[in-house]
Amino acid sequence: MNGEPHYGTSNNGQTHFGWGDPIPKRKRAKGPHLFYGVLVGTPTSDLLAHRGQAYCREYRLPRAWLTPAQQMHISLISLGDGRDNDAIDAACCIGSLIQAKPFDVCFDRLSAFGGGALVLRSSDHSPALQDFWRKLSAFVDDSPLKSFVTNSLEPHVTLLRDRASLPKIPERLVEPVGWTVHGFALIHSHEGKYKLPGTWQLDGQDDALAVM
Repeated sequence: MNGEPHYGTSNNGQTHFGWGDPIPKRKRAKGPHLFYGVLVGTPTSDLLAHRGQAYCREYRLPRAWLTPAQQMHISLISLGDGRDNDAIDAACCIGSLIQAKPFDVCFDRLSAFGGGALVLRSSDHSPALQDFWRKLSAFVDDSPLKSFVTNSLEPHVTLLRDRASLPKIPERLVEPVGWTVHGFALIHSHEGKYKLPGTWQLDGQDDALAVM
């Protein structure tokens, strides 16, 4: 990446930063997948893992891949496959700029997603999470990683995957699982293992903009 990040303030008071040339999307490549996500802490992650096991038995999916408790998460923004150090550095810089209050989430609907994923979704579409995602997206959109910003977010937690056998089940209400989100992470996923190049706590400030 060219040079150090530079910061500025527009006429409407919006703080922005720039950091060299844009980092383009790549065709899917073998290698790590990089994304921002909310990791679920214990004991909620253990509860979700037990739910996954129970649904695996209910739908008779003996070959399903169950999400490990320590990898339970809500995906926020995918930053592509095979990312290099420039992308990781930019993503860590963005993460360090985010300031927001902790917020509550609750997932109460069981649903089958594409790719054989069985997930929990939210009846109210998680408005507080959507607000946080928009704040994070605004910073990514003003960075070399802007090509990865999407127009919408479908909040969910993946409990298991079975591309071959997962039936087309109707979405249904289930016992809610809720918790308070206190932070988010940059997650490097490769061959079933997670590394965390960056983690950030939500410090209680009701403002997405860092004080420069």
